[in-house]
Amino acid sequence: MQAMHRSLLLAIVSTFAVASVALAATGGKAPKTTLVQAVGNTDRAPTFEYAMDISVQRRGLPAAHLRVRGIHARGEQFVHLQEVVAKAKGPHESALVDGAFLYEGSPNGVAVTGRIRWLRVPASPSAVDAVHVFSPSPLLRVLDEYSLGKTRAPRGLYRGSVAFDDPIVLTALSSLAGGIEFRDVRFTSTVGGDGYVHTVRITGRTADGSRTLDVTAHLYAFGRPFSVAPPGEGTFLDKNLLGLAE
Repeated sequence: MQAMHRSLLLAIVSTFAVASVALAATGGKAPKTTLVQAVGNTDRAPTFEYAMDISVQRRGLPAAHLRVRGIHARGEQFVHLQEVVAKAKGPHESALVDGAFLYEGSPNGVAVTGRIRWLRVPASPSAVDAVHVFSPSPLLRVLDEYSLGKTRAPRGLYRGSVAFDDPIVLTALSSLAGGIEFRDVRFTSTVGGDGYVHTVRITGRTADGSRTLDVTAHLYAFGRPFSVAPPGEGTFLDKNLLGLAE
């Protein structure tokens, strides 16, 4: 998973860009929760689904982005990554954290041998962190640093900026952008009447202006009961068993 993260994200950082995704409006009455409260509620949500679009645009190079679709549940997380270059779909890959195991999907879902399309490895902290990078978690950490996050906004719509050199902001954005430091970090976020964060958009630029960051996320289906089924027997290889075989 870490290798996939590096290869896909570094490719985007070095060569690609993407147009931003429109943010959905929450509508209805103004939420009673503040932004900070909504972030906490979202962190504790038992289940939700999400769609993200990650773009690091380098001046003068073709447009591209990384589309992420995921499912979050306690003890489980599924992510599917799809690279898109100039509107043409590129490589895609999936990963699933299920309790004590991480399942890494083969590139493009192609069977390695027979029906084998997954590699099962222990879900170490570093492996789980590599999957969480492709979740709304880093974006929520940025929102948590907003100085006016304890206030309520009309219609639950928040706009603001955060200090780019805040250690938490630096860590969150670095994980999304392959270690590149972005400044002029701004965000737009909507909080729904249910008290959860529904949309996030975060933008930034490098000190020399040669690259820009644009990340959007849409979170939905909060609390909906579902469980992600792990790959069935005969469709994955276990890394530990492979080591014993050697």
